[in-house]
Parts: sequence; structure tokens; C-alpha cells
Amino acid sequence: MLFLPLFASLPPPTPPAELTAVSGASQADLLGTTVVPDLSNTTPISPEPTPDFTAPLRLGQANAATSVVRDQPLEVTADRQEFDLMRRLFNAIGNVLLRFKEAELTADRIQTDIDAQILVAEGNVTITRGDQVLQGDRLEYNLRLDQGSLTNARGVVNTATVDQDLNLTRSPDPPAPGPLPGFSAQNPTLQAEATETFDRLRFEADRLEFDGRRWFATNLRITNDPFSPPELEARAQQAIAEPLTADETLLQVQRGRVVFDQRLALPIVLRQFVVGRPYEILPFEFGYDERDRGGLFLVYRYRAINTPNTQVTFLPSIYLERIISNDFNFFDANSYGGAIELGHRFTPQTRLRGYGFLNTLDPSDWPRTSRAGIDLFHNFDARNLLTVSAIYRQRVFNRSLGEQEISSSFGGTFSGTRLPFSSQNLTFSYLLGGQYVTAASDDPSLPPQPSLGRLQAAASLNWAMPIWRGTPLPPTQTQGLRYSPRPVQPFLQFYSQLGGVANYYTNGSTQPALVAGAGFRGQVGHFSRNWFDYTSFDVGFTQTLSQPSSPFLFDRVTDFSVLNLGLLQQIYGPLRAGAQMQINVDTGTVFDTDIIVEYSRRTYGVVFRYNLDRQLATILLRINGFNWRGNADPFSSPGLGTATDGVIRSN
Repeated sequence: MLFLPLFASLPPPTPPAELTAVSGASQADLLGTTVVPDLSNTTPISPEPTPDFTAPLRLGQANAATSVVRDQPLEVTADRQEFDLMRRLFNAIGNVLLRFKEAELTADRIQTDIDAQILVAEGNVTITRGDQVLQGDRLEYNLRLDQGSLTNARGVVNTATVDQDLNLTRSPDPPAPGPLPGFSAQNPTLQAEATETFDRLRFEADRLEFDGRRWFATNLRITNDPFSPPELEARAQQAIAEPLTADETLLQVQRGRVVFDQRLALPIVLRQFVVGRPYEILPFEFGYDERDRGGLFLVYRYRAINTPNTQVTFLPSIYLERIISNDFNFFDANSYGGAIELGHRFTPQTRLRGYGFLNTLDPSDWPRTSRAGIDLFHNFDARNLLTVSAIYRQRVFNRSLGEQEISSSFGGTFSGTRLPFSSQNLTFSYLLGGQYVTAASDDPSLPPQPSLGRLQAAASLNWAMPIWRGTPLPPTQTQGLRYSPRPVQPFLQFYSQLGGVANYYTNGSTQPALVAGAGFRGQVGHFSRNWFDYTSFDVGFTQTLSQPSSPFLFDRVTDFSVLNLGLLQQIYGPLRAGAQMQINVDTGTVFDTDIIVEYSRRTYGVVFRYNLDRQLATILLRINGFNWRGNADPFSSPGLGTATDGVIRSN
């Protein structure tokens, strides 16, 4: 063991993590097919040190102001170590292990220029730091500038800590251990299990360069699939990654595309995006909206401004069903429309969202057909949110009363969601708000569209008790991870709810409500066999006591005894189908019926959803891990809302 002068202060090293420990898969499955480097111009490794190991680096983009501390040693272990006093060159050969900061470097051979502070590692190069594991054939690293390059790079990157773990001169706090993320086994809805983020991603690149804060990749291939060949790959001719905060990284790509099953490729229209934030990746999108768009429509998504903190998107639309019903009259202004979406993040806690919608190009119809809204959000923490909103013509679905409309509204709410109690299974949610609202009313003492102040307070206790939990299958390609991003765990759960709502209106009207409900949800099967190996169900009942009623129609409570039913069943392979609905027990009215058909894969999925009552339909592409989506989703439009027991929940 030899100790060299160090060029940065070094705390005790962290033991290296094996690739198999990072992903749970075998090393062969984890790395996939090794990229064979071109060794035709490579100088053979010899016991004698070679002076020509200084490679051209992107020094112009390096951070030359990086502080350098030389008062601690650099630890090197190898089968053979040599030091050239004349040229100030150090050479370590055979099973070389070098420790610096929180990182460990292993290679067949390492050469170091002591004066120039340049290090070159060759042969089976592996860099381990925190959760990041990088491998390659040749590493060139400038210790002074914290800058280097890795050829034929491959490995595993934890996107949640990529900034801390790839900056070799930092000493971050050690990341908290945690399981590989995936969908929740206790899935409260019948939609497909989907992971919002996939922390660990495999990657390969012909060349990876880094300069202390950013890294540059050539011919990058990255996948959220732990097995090879991967079901899905994101490829880019060139890519640049730069951390924005401790939790977010900006990725810029050139000629990006998504490849499915090594055959089908779709272009990535985004040139830059923040890893982990939701994005729409398809330029053309289809949807179905009977009320506003006359049925089937086509949207082109053009992101005019796309910075880490500001996004402005224009969405011109063609209403295909209107064109067909108008005898293919392509010049009718009612056959076209458009929308605009904007978002701005002032701080990590404060953001602005706005939208505008025109369902025709005829200006004379805009006052009665256009929709718009703007929301300002401020998160006090992960569960408490302040919202200030201004809305013009919002659609609200109020259970058996159907779709209603708020002509205008201005106000704010302060809400908390699923605040934990001392019991892990007991959570508390609340909402306090006030708005000035103009909406339809059938109260004979009021005009048809009264404008009233509306004050609201709501609170609910939710309790869930596990009754039974099964054993998931091993996370292998043919068992637990065949059709889902995480092994499915069978379970049965009992849940209950107790809540209260109080609405006050400035004309003196009130609408109090007391709500109690209970039910069972669960899933059986493992979703790994070809036929009927997955069933998810939800059966619940809610009872509401409310008197008197709201003067408005959009938030009036009319369904007092409601039965909730839902079922999602595997049909064959990755294909699942199901439905969920609500039934008014007193009148027998069925409302809010969703039909769902899903094609689910380990890394991506396609979901068809149609709501019989709202007359909305969509086909959604979901890419796990990257938080990417494809196709228009009218269900998630900010111009839509849902009223439940007098409480409005906007998208």
C-alpha cells in the first residue's frame, strides 16, 4: 500500500457497492451486452510507465476555481507499484484499488502525473461512489479541475443522488438506504400500478465526460429495465446533464428517441427536460371529448418555451369528428381549436400554472365556449398546500347530477393531505377555503346565475387495516417482474372514513354534511402467468347526512347512499381490463362509470380509458421511471373538476 500526496481532502472511504446489490439482478443481466472497444490504436499495458497518457479534455468548460487541498494522502493498493522520480510519474499495476473522497476506483493499471495532477486508469475500470457504479475501459481524470472522461462507459446511476455521487470532490451526507421504487402494493385505485420515479437506471455511452458539475455523453443509451435486452431504451446522439438542485437534474439531448423492444422507435420532441418531472413526449396526440370538441380530436403539442423553471406550450387542435359530421368541410371554423398551457416555478415550493382553451376559431363564440384558469401553489411542506385560483368556465362533474359549470370563480384554499397520526394506518386530511363564485342555480329566490361568496371547511379521518398479505414472487425477468415494474404482492385490506363538510354562502344558505364510509380492497395473483393471474377489486359504501342544500348545482349533495364498485382483471399476458362505477342505492342511478383496458409491461404501459357519463376517452402511453407520458388526457385537464359531498377537487 502506498500513500501519495492528495489533491483534495479525504474523509474515510465508503465500502464499494456491488452491481448486484444495487439492482437485485445478476451482474450479467444488469450490464447487458458489453460494448467491445476498438483497441487498434490502444497502447498495450506494460510495466514501464508511458509519458503520453495525457488525453485532450474539455478544459475550457472545467471549473478552474475548484479548491485544491494537498494535506492528506491518496491511498493506493496494487500488486505492483512504481515511482519515477525524474518525471514525477507514479504507476500502479495489477488489481489496483485507489480511494479518494467517498469514491473508490479499481482498474488493471493506473498512471498518475504528480505535478500535473492527471490520472489515467486502464482496463476494467470501475468507479463506485455512493449508489453510483460506473464502468469503462479507460478513465482520464484531472484531479486539479475535477474533470475527466470515461470511454465505453456503462453502469448504474441513482438519479436521486447523481449530483452528489458523481462529483468526486464533494463529501455529501450518505444517502438513506431504501428499496427499489415501484408501484404501491396497496393500490387504492384500479388503474395500472405505475412508478412515479425509478431511482436506478442502467446506461451505456461511447464516451462520458464530466467537469465537476456537468457530464457529457456521446451515443447515450439509458434504460429503466434491469434486464437485457431491455424492453425500453432512451437513446441520444449527445446528452448533457447538469444538476439544478439536490433533487433535480437538467438533461439536454440531441436526436433523442425512445426504442421499444429493440424495434419500434419514437422521437423525443423535447430537447431538454428535468429528470423526474412529468412530460408529454409525443408531438401528436389523440383524445375524445364529446362536450367541448365534438368527439374525436387530434392535438399537436408545440413547446414554445422550455426552461427548467418556465414552460409555455401551444396546442392547436383538429376536431376530426366535427369535420366528418360536416361533410368534410375543412374550412369550418368550428372544426379547429387550440389551447395554451403555461407553468413557472418561482422556488421549489412556489409555482404558477395557467391554461386557456378555445374550442372554435370563431371569435363570436369565444365568450360562451372558451375556458381559462390560473393557479398559484405554495407548498409549506410535502403535505400542506396553499392554492390561489382564478377560473373562467370550469367543468365540474357532480356525481348523479352530471356535469355542471362554474361560470367564474376567484379564491383560495389551504389543504393538508394524509397527515399521519400516531397510528401508521390512520391519516387526517383537511381543507379550508373561500371563493367568490358565479354558477348556475335553481333556487327560485336567486337569479339563474347568482354570484355568491362561498366559505368551506372540511376534514376527514381515514383508517386502513391490513387483513392479509401474500408473498410476492422473486424479482426475476420471468416471475415477479414479467409484466410489472415491481413484484405484485397479494393483499386484502379493510378501510374506513369519517368526515365532515361545512359550506356557507353569503346569501345565508348553508350546506353541512357528515360522511361515513367503509369497504374492502385487495388484489390476488402475481401478474406473471399468461392467463388470469391478477385480479384487483374495490367494494365500498358511503353514507352522507346533509340538510339543507347548496344554492348552486355544481356542489349540491344529492347522493346520500353510494355503493362504489371496481374490478381490474388480467385477460392474457400483459392485457388487463376492468371497470369502476358508483351507484346511488336510493335511486339505483349508476354514475361515473369508467371502462379501462391496459397493456402493461415492466418498463412502460398503454392505457385506454373511457368514461360513459363524462363522455371523455383517452389512450395514454406511460413510461415508468422517466415520468414521461404520451397522448392527450382530457381527464387531467385543469379545466375539469369533480364534486364529492360538496368538496371540489380540481385536476
